[in-house]
Amino acid sequence: MNRPHFLRRLRASRRAQRGISLLFSLMALVILGFGAVALTRSVDTGTLIMGNLAMKQDTLSASSAGSEQAIGWLQTNASGTTLDANNSARGYYASSIDKLDPTGNRSSAANKLALVNWDGDCNGAATGSYDTCDTLPYTGSNINGNKVQWVITRLCAQANAPPSGANLCVRPATTATSTALDRGELNPGGRISAGIAGPYYRVIVRIEGPRNTVSYTESLVHF
Repeated sequence: MNRPHFLRRLRASRRAQRGISLLFSLMALVILGFGAVALTRSVDTGTLIMGNLAMKQDTLSASSAGSEQAIGWLQTNASGTTLDANNSARGYYASSIDKLDPTGNRSSAANKLALVNWDGDCNGAATGSYDTCDTLPYTGSNINGNKVQWVITRLCAQANAPPSGANLCVRPATTATSTALDRGELNPGGRISAGIAGPYYRVIVRIEGPRNTVSYTESLVHF
């Protein structure tokens, strides 16, 4: 056997093996790199989702306080005839405004609805995709940095008129009031007396927070 020739073949084989090991090492590094990138993107996406959910929860929490602001204004003006007339400067409308679309997501060219002009630009709706856009909101006090807006409509057929037979309004069922001190009395009509509740008011609150987060809530109240 020619020993030098054998040694040369052995060295060539070892060099070939070292080349294959390097190739596998490079492939493993590439795979690990792709895995690291995918993991980083997954973590970033999860962080963004959690942040957006937190912002959404914050606007929903603020909507409760925003509704209280609107209802407080209603209570202040419930007596007298103030609520019989429109007051667009305060976002109040004394009629129900038929086919009102508060979010602007349902109106289309085939189904034109009335929009609330929340942002001064009809929410970017295309011309011809809505019926009217003259319902103006009132901007209340900010809550935790969130912008508060509301629109209030009285659920009556007409504005500039009190609730009556000629101006039908949606009302709760007839109520009854009682006096605790009169319990046990047998006098007719002494303890229970019929009462007539006022009309319902629809309170629509829009909260705009960071990252273009927007929440809408609706409440029905009466006095």
